[in-house]
Amino acid sequence: MQKLIYWSFIGAFIFSSCAKENPSTSSFEVFCEMIANDAKPLALSAPMEPQEMDKVWTDFQRVADEYQVQIFREDDFPVTMLFPATVTDGKSVAVIYKGHRLTQYKQLREDVMNSSGARPTELEALARRFGRLLGYGSQGTNLLLSKNSHYQSLSSFNVAQQITHLYYDNLDEAIDFYAETLRLNKVGPAVFQISEDAFIELHPLDGEHPKGQAKSTAIALLTDQLSEWYTYVKDKDVPIKYTYKPRDGGPHDGFVAIDPGGYLLEFEQFKQHPENELFMATLAQAPKVETGVESLNFYGAITWTYHNDLLKMQKFYEEMLGYSLVADQGWTKIYQASNTGFIGLVDERRGMEDYADTKAVEIEWKLSEASSFDRYASQYWQEYGYNNNYFIGPEKYRYFVSSSE
Repeated sequence: MQKLIYWSFIGAFIFSSCAKENPSTSSFEVFCEMIANDAKPLALSAPMEPQEMDKVWTDFQRVADEYQVQIFREDDFPVTMLFPATVTDGKSVAVIYKGHRLTQYKQLREDVMNSSGARPTELEALARRFGRLLGYGSQGTNLLLSKNSHYQSLSSFNVAQQITHLYYDNLDEAIDFYAETLRLNKVGPAVFQISEDAFIELHPLDGEHPKGQAKSTAIALLTDQLSEWYTYVKDKDVPIKYTYKPRDGGPHDGFVAIDPGGYLLEFEQFKQHPENELFMATLAQAPKVETGVESLNFYGAITWTYHNDLLKMQKFYEEMLGYSLVADQGWTKIYQASNTGFIGLVDERRGMEDYADTKAVEIEWKLSEASSFDRYASQYWQEYGYNNNYFIGPEKYRYFVSSSE
């Protein structure tokens, strides 16, 4: 017996081919339960030879009736980039659903059948549409696409570090602030470590980043020592934009300071809360990085970016960059780039900064497979103006990659 299995708890599609055994209804029953409890929008039985489907159809209908779901027999399964065509070629599949999901499936099937001659981006969009119907998250769909097409996300080339680049009229003053006031670990002439693999790098103003340019960014320094940091920062006469006012029951606490160049520094602690449950588990693995201030540390960093179209940016971060959403605060979405380096997408109507077409920030990701990414992006990332390791996102944030080796 040979099996090809794609399984995830958010949506599973099991393919198996059994030459000598009657297929079991056990996995079918699991999927019926998932549909009944809205754990999946739509599910699919194991593909099987039509004559085998004939034998089990009565049992499938009985199980479906028990769970108060419906089934539809598919004898011409639509082929997308999500699964190999050989798995369902000539096979029958039972589609398990409730409500209008069968109509949604048939609409998708019709569009797939009419997709001959479509561009690769259109074929990928159909595959992602099918993934959503099956309840797959972006990460699960990305994995399947990478197995069955040319598709690769940036994260599949292994992000080792995140570096946020900031620009100053008085560079020496900025360097002195981070080295002598905040006393972050200085790992380069103007490079400072916040957490295990998240850094900031300071630069003088230049033609791309002139004086007076909007920031459109803020840096969150993650710590569980907020009161100690607040006392220290005030004692050092660092300007405070928002004071420290801890409150019970909220998702996070913090305060906001201002660095010498006008960048906002958000000293922040996330807490157990429905919107932070995955983020808290992720942060639990982060080592604390000591600063030069006795007993004070940070264990993560979020680079906040500010946007007009949050949904467009989410799609870019999930489908092109391949980063995982670890916290959803409604008007902010936090994605994990490296182990302790995060990007926070913010609706500029609610955030501390405003969107601007040009901004005094660039974001770098160091990759362990940078040369492989360069070859891939040179061919497939032209819509983002990819050239010599640089590319521009949908709302004109500038990104670049480099080698971690």
